[in-house]
Amino acid sequence: MNFDFKKLIPHAIAVVIFVVVAIAYCKPALEGQVLNAHDNIGWKGMAQQSFEKKEQLGHFPKWTNSMFGGMPTYQIALEGTHNVSFHYVSYILTLGLPKPINFFFLACLCFYLLALVLKINPWIGIMGALAYAYSTYDPVIIGAGHDTKMLAIGYAPLVVAGLLLLFQKKWWLGSAALATGLALQLGTNHLQIVYYTLLILGAITVGYFIDSFKKKEIASALKATVIAAIIGIITLGTNAIGTLTTWEYAKESMRGGVSELKETKDKNTTSGGLDKDYAFMYSVGIAETFTLLVPGIYGGSNGGNEYKTSQFADEMQKVGYAEDQALQFANGISYWGQQQPTSGPVYFGAVIMLLFLFAMFFEKGWLKWSLFAAGLFGIILAWGKNVEAINYFLFDYLPLYKKFRAPSMGLVMPQLCFVILAVVAVNNLLFGDNSTEKIKKAFKQTATATAAIVAILGILYFSFDYMSPNDVRLKENMVGAMLQQATQQGQQPTAELQQQAEQFGKGFVTAIQTDRKGLFAGDLARTVILLALALVMLWLAANKKLKPLPVMVILLLLSSFDLLSVGKRYLNDGNFVDPSDFDNAFAMTDADKMIKQDKGYYRVLNTTVDFTNESVTAYHHNSIGGYHPAKLQIYQDLIENQIGKNNMQVLNMLNTKYFIVQNPQNGQPIAQQNPGAFGPVWFVKGIKYVTNGKEEMKALDSTNLRDTAVVQTKFKSLIANEPVADSTASIQLIENKNDIINYESNAATNQFAVFSEIYYTAGWNAFIDGKKAEIVKTNYALRGLAVPAGKHKIEFRFEPKSYELGDTLNLVSSILVYLIVLGGLFMAWKTSKQA
Repeated sequence: MNFDFKKLIPHAIAVVIFVVVAIAYCKPALEGQVLNAHDNIGWKGMAQQSFEKKEQLGHFPKWTNSMFGGMPTYQIALEGTHNVSFHYVSYILTLGLPKPINFFFLACLCFYLLALVLKINPWIGIMGALAYAYSTYDPVIIGAGHDTKMLAIGYAPLVVAGLLLLFQKKWWLGSAALATGLALQLGTNHLQIVYYTLLILGAITVGYFIDSFKKKEIASALKATVIAAIIGIITLGTNAIGTLTTWEYAKESMRGGVSELKETKDKNTTSGGLDKDYAFMYSVGIAETFTLLVPGIYGGSNGGNEYKTSQFADEMQKVGYAEDQALQFANGISYWGQQQPTSGPVYFGAVIMLLFLFAMFFEKGWLKWSLFAAGLFGIILAWGKNVEAINYFLFDYLPLYKKFRAPSMGLVMPQLCFVILAVVAVNNLLFGDNSTEKIKKAFKQTATATAAIVAILGILYFSFDYMSPNDVRLKENMVGAMLQQATQQGQQPTAELQQQAEQFGKGFVTAIQTDRKGLFAGDLARTVILLALALVMLWLAANKKLKPLPVMVILLLLSSFDLLSVGKRYLNDGNFVDPSDFDNAFAMTDADKMIKQDKGYYRVLNTTVDFTNESVTAYHHNSIGGYHPAKLQIYQDLIENQIGKNNMQVLNMLNTKYFIVQNPQNGQPIAQQNPGAFGPVWFVKGIKYVTNGKEEMKALDSTNLRDTAVVQTKFKSLIANEPVADSTASIQLIENKNDIINYESNAATNQFAVFSEIYYTAGWNAFIDGKKAEIVKTNYALRGLAVPAGKHKIEFRFEPKSYELGDTLNLVSSILVYLIVLGGLFMAWKTSKQA
């Protein structure tokens, strides 16, 4: 009854600001529109069959047939068997706001809570929260549909806050906060962001231990670390289904399953992880790191909204393009860095970067160096292959790191660490007990360092060539277009005409390079102005010329204007569409309608698209292709070595009954039936044994797979009797429920059946008349089974033990986390009341 509710007013104001800014930034979401995001479309295509099966069966199947010949569903859509989940707490933290408003609000709220733990003034905390939530990486990934990644980024500050509370010896509240943050972040199942968060926690822990050792308080440090470790283990169980099944699946996928076709000594190959060429594809150029301060230094993105006017667009309009189309084309080829393509730069904001720089000269103590070390380490990781000696070593030997790709994601570490340092420094400047000499010295050092950085940026501006790896192709396309037009008009391809065409193509390249240089110049000028204004505010604060409140408000407005305006280049009203327009991506074509008339069990290859990077086909059919960043390694090998070269024997064994091709007359997709497809299962006349996977794959080039199965000799012991030809033998599919598949066979002699289903050891079991039978890896990627003579019922059941164990651990751990959080909050309240 004695509680002073006035203390809540600043926090209520903060929450209102976070909601208002998020709504203003994503206003179409309140009008019922949805993000037209590539990955959202991809996920819906991947998951559609699972949702349809849930309606039929009452539960999510653990296996899907819709992509890559079949794969575990829990790599796409995950569901436990009970309703006890800590995930419900996320609705409280996001106030039930619609997507993507909830993403921005969550990131703001969690960072604000972290600021309170660090005893930051609420206004400074609001500035830091908005800076963290609207750093351009966040709107970029939201616009691309990386929902789980953004949620994991949003929860990261809460995880850090929990650990810091423990280090502050606030055992109950720290336990509650850490358990909440870790459980919710793990629940996103975006383990790469979790990994980066743990690296930050590790850096903070090392710094705290060093400081505790100096102060002879190592006992409390050990106590806090033990509590944190116990909470970490318990919360890990709240996502045990995702963690255990992913760990198991990774061993067979591109992220951990070493191909039988590759040499393990190859520099590109990492044992138990991704190939380095694939993993390091999105490495940030060392000079490109300056996008943290100047967003347009490398052209921004491929498809953002950088240009309002453009020389390239002007050139395009001269050859007949409409103004909006020309600008769209220019924005599509604006980026000229190494990450081809990219949806946008990582920009922390000029104001925030200046305040971070000030912190490096002004702040002292273990937290500063821990956060700086973590942020710098994240930048080094983001450089990827550009510092090969370091990152290839880390990739091979840093635990679990070899499972992840896109090094650029490492910049989420400095995104959090640098913003924390910025707000800590401002808070200390305005409210700390510092000497005038110390403040002025730090200000002078900051101003000098800022001038040096601006000078470096100026040198880069004049030294860059602004050439993209794609400019050569751009020029060739324009040259070809001009020559084709001239030929159609009856002109002869003379040397003079060729020269004119070359100049024509070169003009477009010169124009886009001029645009890129202009973008750099404009953003550099913008950054210099913001740096100057922020420096003025620091000077006014350092010399006591202005009171803390106006300094805080002005810095808040400057920083927010800075980031929100740049972020709008990559996430704006144009990213939203009506739900019906979003669903139009899955509208059935005439080809789809024709194929859907067939009620049998078969697969489809869509040749009108990149079949390994789209899932719209999987929305309607069992697809040979699909969209997933962690395909089974054996299937990836099949794509690279057989499907990619259209080996019809392999396509037939995959039961590819229909091809979707482009009608040459109107360009529309049409369906072509393949009468040679082998069907869901067949008996073979004999078995060809080979010594290893390389020979097995090579044998697929020339073997009649309808009559002969290819099996490695190491599986020969699983075949009790060799098949004996029987012209009357039959085997047929009775029912396929994804998790359970039933067949019936009848033969006078022993047979060997090949099933057009992907071989996966972690969970599939076979039974003949109820008795367990051994599944044989056949034709490199399929399942085979020795079937004795007579009539038999054959059943395949997908029963992964990892899922069953994970489901149990989920239940137990979720209950424990609820107890930790509720108990911790109660005890913290009780302790506070007693105090």
